[in-house]
Amino acid sequence: MYARYGTDDPIPERLNLIRRAAGSARYMALPALGAAVAAVVATLSRVAGPLVIREGVDGGIIPQDTSVITMAALVFAGIVVAQYVSTRITLYTVAWMGERFMMDLRTRIYAHVLRLDMAFFGRTKTGVLVSRLTSDIESLQVFASEGALAVVGSTLMVVTVSVALFVVDPLLAGLVMLLMPLLLFASYRFGRNSAKAYREWRGEIAKVLAALSENISGVREVQANAQEHRQEERFSEIEKAYYQKAMNAAKTVVDYFPRMDALRAVGLAMVLFIGGNRVLDGELTLGSLIAFLLYLNWFFEPIVQLANVYNLLQGALAALYKLYGLVDEQPAIEEAAEPRQLPSHVAGNIEVRGLTFGYDAEEQVITDMNLSLRAGQRVAVVGSTGSGKSTLVKLLARFYDPQTGFITIDEVDLRDLSFDNLRRSVAMVPQEGFLFEDSLRFNLAFGGEEISDDKLWEACRAAGIAEWVESLPEGLDTPMRERGNRLSSGERQLVALTRALVVDPPIVILDEATSNLDPETESQVETALETLLADRTSIVVAHRLQTARRADRVLVMQDGQVVEDGSYEDLAGSDGPLAALIRTWENSEGLKSGPRGGRPIESAGIEALGVGVDGEHLAADATS
Repeated sequence: MYARYGTDDPIPERLNLIRRAAGSARYMALPALGAAVAAVVATLSRVAGPLVIREGVDGGIIPQDTSVITMAALVFAGIVVAQYVSTRITLYTVAWMGERFMMDLRTRIYAHVLRLDMAFFGRTKTGVLVSRLTSDIESLQVFASEGALAVVGSTLMVVTVSVALFVVDPLLAGLVMLLMPLLLFASYRFGRNSAKAYREWRGEIAKVLAALSENISGVREVQANAQEHRQEERFSEIEKAYYQKAMNAAKTVVDYFPRMDALRAVGLAMVLFIGGNRVLDGELTLGSLIAFLLYLNWFFEPIVQLANVYNLLQGALAALYKLYGLVDEQPAIEEAAEPRQLPSHVAGNIEVRGLTFGYDAEEQVITDMNLSLRAGQRVAVVGSTGSGKSTLVKLLARFYDPQTGFITIDEVDLRDLSFDNLRRSVAMVPQEGFLFEDSLRFNLAFGGEEISDDKLWEACRAAGIAEWVESLPEGLDTPMRERGNRLSSGERQLVALTRALVVDPPIVILDEATSNLDPETESQVETALETLLADRTSIVVAHRLQTARRADRVLVMQDGQVVEDGSYEDLAGSDGPLAALIRTWENSEGLKSGPRGGRPIESAGIEALGVGVDGEHLAADATS
């Protein structure tokens, strides 16, 4: 547990973290009070046991009074029942509170993450987010289910048993307290040494997991180059280092727990020797000595347990700190306080005025852009990598907000629209359709709520995939594997296009849907595309000249500016950037693949447009 749920991170503002967690769980105040009362009853019941035994020995066994023995036995049985019931209540309530808190926190963070902007996901690794919602939550969960109860129960036991020791015999209690400095010093040293040892062990665990992941992912390369033995040797070295750190961590346990047992034995021997002689001298009753010995055993146990859960507490606080850091992340894209609604019939006119944007405020990708796109117009956007075309469509979909300027749909600023209204009006279809691990029906209806099967089948027929869906083993209920891996890339793209058709948006933004498909599948997708784009305003990021030819209008982008704007025929006939790009493309080796193939515009046109591949722009366009 130390190795898995400990922490290497500094934990600032610990008290504030605890206050914040308590504040977010205020609705659990009544169950928490009930659990606290039950824990106190359970502790007092346990502590009362030796006092009852003392009375039974001194007042019943020694004077041979059976009535006192009987009464002591009955009282002890009642105490055991009270302890049993209160312990069950405590355990269940604490477990319920812990699980409920974890569930609410996980749900809250998940819902918050889904609403964060694309810039956040561009700068945050997916693995980090998954770690927050899995290992960090698990670290909290382990402490909530095991550590928290140990802290509360052990603290109560230390306090009540200490009081009971002095109640039974102050002299013996004072002698036992002489051992306290040694006990506390050993526990402190254990906490410090174990934290260091387990921190180093965790570092080696990370190396082992990294080596396993790398070699399993690259097993084809290992076998293809016959390097199994070499990789075994490398892994063996990592394993040896892991083994050494694990043994160092084990030594801290080996040093601490036997030392605690030795201190306990010393205490028991001291009490037995001094207390036994006092019993013989008549200064102490036999029942009191027995009760004191029982209490002394319980005195050591909770202190050891508190030292044992210290690392779990550290790990839980570190996890809480990181999770609250995620909760405090504010989205850069926010919905208007009083959003406007587009009319039920959206024409699809788009205006871009004074648009300036950069992923980095000091590096602009688009500068002072002005555009007017008429309703129903099909517009192709072409340009080299880093020219800003992908950034433009992300702004049109409001994945980002411009630094200056604005974009309107039918004279309504995108920033004034509700997210729901905007997403129903603007559908974005990526280059590779993403499918969720659920049924085909779920994926087709993902863009809306309460969509009937009749509407789904209507969209399937319009996209030309109805027969294919009917041929599937379970039709619309056919499960998709992770990311839709049971389908080909063409089938995934057809599902993505049909999903957009289901929503029936007035505006479609398309990142060339056919650039990575074989000719036969490409033909099917193009047919579905014609249906999707008909009578809609569409903006297509074109990677092929074939797509640009089919557009009503072509925008050629360079360094965040539209350097050419017109019909394909007019621009191709002039001596401008598009014409130069076409000449480069036609002279390239890609022409050998036929009129439907050819090199993508981006790779063929970098030299033709006279634009260098700028690393900043590449990184910016790759952000989402």
